[in-house]
Amino acid sequence: MNPSTVDKRPLAFNTSDIVKKVLPNGLTLLVCERHNTATISIEVSLLAGSRLETDEVAGLASLTGRLLTEGTTSRSAEEIALTIESVGGSLDSGTGTEGAVVSASTLSRDFDLGMELCADVLLHPAFEVDRVIHERDKTISEIRSAQDRPRTVLDWKFNEMIYGTHPLHRPAVGYEGSVAKIDREQVVDFHRRFFFPANCFVSVVGDFEREVIVPKLGEIFGSWVATAPPIPETPGVERQTASTEVFVPMDKEQVNIYVGHLGIRRSNPDYYPLNVLDVILGSAPGFTSRIPKRLRDEQGLAYSTFANITQSSGLDPGRFIAYIGTSPEHRERAIEGILGEIRKIVEQPVAPDELRDAKQYLTGSFVFQFQTNSQIAHFMILAERYGLGFDYVEKYPGLINSVSVDDIARVAKTYLHPEAATVVVVGPKR
Repeated sequence: MNPSTVDKRPLAFNTSDIVKKVLPNGLTLLVCERHNTATISIEVSLLAGSRLETDEVAGLASLTGRLLTEGTTSRSAEEIALTIESVGGSLDSGTGTEGAVVSASTLSRDFDLGMELCADVLLHPAFEVDRVIHERDKTISEIRSAQDRPRTVLDWKFNEMIYGTHPLHRPAVGYEGSVAKIDREQVVDFHRRFFFPANCFVSVVGDFEREVIVPKLGEIFGSWVATAPPIPETPGVERQTASTEVFVPMDKEQVNIYVGHLGIRRSNPDYYPLNVLDVILGSAPGFTSRIPKRLRDEQGLAYSTFANITQSSGLDPGRFIAYIGTSPEHRERAIEGILGEIRKIVEQPVAPDELRDAKQYLTGSFVFQFQTNSQIAHFMILAERYGLGFDYVEKYPGLINSVSVDDIARVAKTYLHPEAATVVVVGPKR
């Protein structure tokens, strides 16, 4: 990567155009007027992710999210699909670790229809028994299929090792056994417990007049009345203090390897120097990060390899992971190569030119996260969820540019622990 070639285009929106309004029922509206195209993007998000479920019902949050667009009390799944497709729009729903999301995109003239559908699937899902069974069976098939994908098996096993009893040790989609036991009553109860206005953000970006859209959104969602039970606290989790290695046999051509341990929350004040460290160690595109450069380009051990600690940070601690896919005969060499690069960045200061290039890459590529209406709608929700502030987009370059060589040395020593790494290997026996 040559930092001088990074596109320096300006941000595609002004944060001063963002309007935030909290309705009397507690729902938060986030609106940004943007007239570059005649389209509108909608994202509705609730803290109703898999981190709030138990092992016994693992997969319940994911199944609930999938079922939102599978029929309401007034529309069948087919009617929902045909209605949005008839105007060239899209409507999707799903649930991850942290939140449940309903998203839609329409032409400006069809906004009323798009927003009506979003509200309908959010507030009035039917959860018909046959649809619950259908989506449950489909999920089980997907879980079985995933057992044959080495990277997925690797991911799930690594989480199991580093998170212990914390909810993140489970795959968000659940287990075959737990999903098979989920019934309609459990889905309805999960929706009742976590889908309420004070737990909801509605983010809308696009071609409209805010003076019109804000009152309209207030009308659509202002009548939503529901109890607001407390969101349960997730348990804490501690980083392991000793190294461990696990091998999962799979009859594949290459071995897939994770080396790492527990990471950080998004709220960690050292997020920004760690963001820069990620680029230096293993997250830059091209041929500049240390791990890809040494292990892939110079030693020819892999086609794909990377490392990062900030990418998975969220409400709960994320993961520090270094990944490599290599041939079985290079397994030990690859593991030691990764550990060696981690030790080096912990023990030795980074070069000034490495720091400069990493900062220029991050600040130069930052604008590409805010090019589309849907990207901006998503950012506004994340800014609220993690308390970043909407001026984050203006502050970010300064936060990155203030990172020093000493900062990298400090956070490397504080947050990277090669002496206590978990190593998970998935692939054929040697």
